[in-house]
Amino acid sequence: MKIHETRRRSLLKAVSFRIIEIGVDTLILSFFVAPEIAVGLAIALELTCFGLHYGFERIFNKIEWGRVLK
Repeated sequence: MKIHETRRRSLLKAVSFRIIEIGVDTLILSFFVAPEIAVGLAIALELTCFGLHYGFERIFNKIEWGRVLK
């Protein structure tokens, strides 16, 4: 039996995590730059990271090491 994540699950994980990070990044960045700039920077940063995260999840899903069926 082989277990793997669907693309839909990987996409949902990446999107939900990035939404949380946009809020955190905005709070942190607003201490250093104007709030209007902080939101734009946070969104740009997270869109870039979203693509990397999704790709990483899909590649890592192909690696069987560390998976155990119980």
